[in-house]
Amino acid sequence: MSVKIKVTTTRSAGTLMFAVKDALLPYGKSIPISQPGAAKLHPVAEVLMSVPGVDSAWIMGNEIMVTKKVNERWATVKSRVIEAIRSTLSKT
Repeated sequence: MSVKIKVTTTRSAGTLMFAVKDALLPYGKSIPISQPGAAKLHPVAEVLMSVPGVDSAWIMGNEIMVTKKVNERWATVKSRVIEAIRSTLSKT
């Protein structure tokens, strides 16, 4: 069964919110990831930081806020992010 992901915009054109059904972290916890080394804190963060065009991510509860690199377009990056999240969560 495919993992459902709801994508919503934010106030920043360079950032999108990806929401999944189940919490990725306990309530009140979050992981900001802007460098590949920090991505080792969570499997979803690790795979997102390896997606071409992703600059940073922030995992909070069941939401993942992803910021793309300035020179990238969401038309290219968004589908890569969705596939990365789906493939990682379907393994867990």
